[in-house]
Amino acid sequence: MTASTSLWHLLNFCAPAAFLALLLVLARWVFARKAAPLLPWYGQLALHFLVGCAALFAALLWQGRDGSLAGYALLVLAMASSQWAVLGNWRR
Repeated sequence: MTASTSLWHLLNFCAPAAFLALLLVLARWVFARKAAPLLPWYGQLALHFLVGCAALFAALLWQGRDGSLAGYALLVLAMASSQWAVLGNWRR
């Protein structure tokens, strides 16, 4: 496998995490406008992306392949938990 092919596979592996991270940051401006987040929008984007990539990698190690429904469920749960923590809902 060439370097460009490996990079392309890595980008496609992380694409769901990137899309969901962007969606979470944009959705906070629409649905939780009054909530004061603990991080600026670019910090939230980076945190959600890293959490999402870690969840996808954990699912890959756990099941031996990517793209499974359980892996995407883990991605959604992990990123929802990070959004919950960023908005400071653990203090309520």
